Amino acid sequence: MNRILIIVEQSENRRLLAEWLGMYYEVAIADSVVQRGKALPLLDEPFDLCILDGPALDHLWEWVQARKHAEQSVFLPFLLITLRSDVKLLTRHLWQTIDELITKPIEKLEMHARVEMLLRSRRLSLQLQTALKQERELKELKSRFVSMVSHEFRNPLNSISGFTRLLEQYDLPQEQRADFFQRIQAAVSRMTTLMDDVLTLGKTEAAGTTSNLVPLAIEPFCRKLIEEMKFSTSSSHTIVFDCEDNCITVYMDEGLLRHVLINLLSNAIKYSAPDTTVQIKVQCQSQAVIFQVQDQGIGITPSDQKRLFEPFYRASNVGNIPGTGLGLAIVKQAVEWHGGTLAVTSEVNVGTTFTVTLPISSEMA
Repeated sequence: MNRILIIVEQSENRRLLAEWLGMYYEVAIADSVVQRGKALPLLDEPFDLCILDGPALDHLWEWVQARKHAEQSVFLPFLLITLRSDVKLLTRHLWQTIDELITKPIEKLEMHARVEMLLRSRRLSLQLQTALKQERELKELKSRFVSMVSHEFRNPLNSISGFTRLLEQYDLPQEQRADFFQRIQAAVSRMTTLMDDVLTLGKTEAAGTTSNLVPLAIEPFCRKLIEEMKFSTSSSHTIVFDCEDNCITVYMDEGLLRHVLINLLSNAIKYSAPDTTVQIKVQCQSQAVIFQVQDQGIGITPSDQKRLFEPFYRASNVGNIPGTGLGLAIVKQAVEWHGGTLAVTSEVNVGTTFTVTLPISSEMA
């Protein structure tokens, strides 16, 4: 709700303005005589429009200038109430501070019109500032992203180049040659994984312009995905699946949901000791489906949790466990595209639980 600050010396004018504007806006009134300084605490509070008269402007000129300067990137309007005979006395210097004026006696309709136009300009200015800020952040993110991708590709490329030169220049024993080829293959595999993650991240960023919603039976989908995980990882972990009986067919982007659950399950396995249990729970509610992936792994520190979903960020306690740092960024974007939420609770050396809540689409059959 728009907030209007009224600083007017005459009590009757203050009362009328509060009565007229209080029906439509939040109104704060400096109801003390301005020159006594009792109205000053109100001046530090946020507002979207200030209505003041000549005496108030005289006493608060420096404050008005300071507020204008503090919000110079955003339009903060000041509306001056003055006598018609005083309009000709307004200087160019004053017009650089005051954005609009209204003459006494004040017409109610005219006051509403001027207030609404000034507040509309204020809203548009705030929207523009938000858009510009988002554009700057996006440019910075893209620049940082390109730099990070280049860095991540450089390491495996250097490994491939180095081992290839050694294989070309020296007659190495077969065992060492096999080791070098294995290292080259590992570097290629890392680059492939990184490229897949980058492409998936790009897909989730662009998902807002496309719709790939399909009817999805949640329980069979999850059971099949878990079987695929067991087959592909060959780990000694026990994956426990718990799904409520009332889970139904919903409309979701199957590809993005697959990435979400595979990333969370892969991380649960990767960052927990062999022979421990990973649990995935699915709960279907009237408005949403809730997925929980819980492990008994190394956990995540509170400080790491704050940056966990940034591209390429990896927790401080992962040690030599391989990873690109893109998996959770993909998960977050995919969840947000679905209009859902992603939460994490974790305790170091105890385990981590990721909770994904996805709203059920209105396109349900």
